[in-house]
Amino acid sequence: MHRSPTGTPLAFRFVPAGGVESPTMTDTAPQPRTWSRGRVVHPAPTVANHPAGPGRYRTPLIMFAAVAVIVWVAIWIGNTQFAHDAFFPARPGIAGGTWFEGWQRWDAYWYRTIVREGYVSYPGVQSSVAFWPSYPLLVRAVSWAFPSIFITGSIVTLCCGAVSAVLLRRWVGVFLPRAAAVTTVALFLVYPYGYYQYGAVYADALFVAVTIGAFLLVERDRLFWAGVVGIVATAARPAGVVVAVALVLRVIELRNLARAERSQQQLSLWKRLDPRVLQWRDSPVFLAFCGVGAWSAFLGFRFGDPLLFATVESTWGQGAGPSTWLKFRIFEELRDRPLEAGTIGHVVQGLLLIGALALVPRIVRRFGWAYALFTLGVIGLALVGTKDFQSSGRYLIGAFPCFAVLGELLAARPPLRFVVLVLSLVALAVMAVAYGRGTYLA
Repeated sequence: MHRSPTGTPLAFRFVPAGGVESPTMTDTAPQPRTWSRGRVVHPAPTVANHPAGPGRYRTPLIMFAAVAVIVWVAIWIGNTQFAHDAFFPARPGIAGGTWFEGWQRWDAYWYRTIVREGYVSYPGVQSSVAFWPSYPLLVRAVSWAFPSIFITGSIVTLCCGAVSAVLLRRWVGVFLPRAAAVTTVALFLVYPYGYYQYGAVYADALFVAVTIGAFLLVERDRLFWAGVVGIVATAARPAGVVVAVALVLRVIELRNLARAERSQQQLSLWKRLDPRVLQWRDSPVFLAFCGVGAWSAFLGFRFGDPLLFATVESTWGQGAGPSTWLKFRIFEELRDRPLEAGTIGHVVQGLLLIGALALVPRIVRRFGWAYALFTLGVIGLALVGTKDFQSSGRYLIGAFPCFAVLGELLAARPPLRFVVLVLSLVALAVMAVAYGRGTYLA
């Protein structure tokens, strides 16, 4: 049996008639070796590379649709059956009615302003330049088809969430057998902060979809398209810079692993990430940096500050500095109001970051250093960019390798998997209800 780039056996996965996969099927068979442009590319599971077949799409889409129904009902309940937060009074007669009203919360209004009026910046006050352009550009491009910008944003988010589920299933299938792959998608879909992928007018669902897509294209040695998709990722969120760097590192890692496979060598960390292996034909992956480059160029030309997206964060009370990095706000909350819901939420999100950090060594062993460094980058931005861990739970949606290693661990423990998935789904539904009434959760 051939092995993955990280040295672990790869399973040959069979899809039953009808294409719906079962997390309990474990058939294996030898892997074919894959070649591309005269170079050895690491072997990948047959199903993931097969050009057609409903098994590639149907299972994650059915799973996504099932969870989406639960989340939308929870949002509707929160919007119609509970008293609203003071910031979001009921708005009878709005486009989309009560089913869409519950998604129109918090940053959704910033994105609506950007789609309507473009970017503005006012010194010393919160401004729309804090929000990166990929998502509002996409919403604006298709807003002609829907009765309101809010509805357009919710539909775009929902579609991106579905795409993320499909792409995650295909990406994780490169590395893990069926049971672990399906469990990974399930964990990803019921993640308690995952309601941002089902209709919230936020950029996270788009960012996750294009990030997974770019990495999947790198695994398939489609570097030009990986770079093009990476442009969207790097212009979607600040963590896009981490995506661009990790894509390049993954190409380097794959090239060095292919060379080592031919010579039967063991690679140290430096030899895995030795950039001298790169050739001119690998250069298209660097296109991914064009997203953040174009965004910075726009800000510099329009407002005179290419890093204005970072500068403006100080108006949210979390500019770069010791008070943000060392989380002074958390210690004040624990001292003054330790049992308030906001304090508990901040602590929970901090614990999630610590848990994600604990998974990094396993990510190294299972998927390689590029994915581990990508995960560290996503976690690191959340650690240094928030004054109280607020929104960290949402940012971790992008750390998709964490879901994969957890999926592998739980796939080997079916009773524990069932408990974790059920509890996580319940937490997701409860948080969706709270979001629907306007509670600021992440």
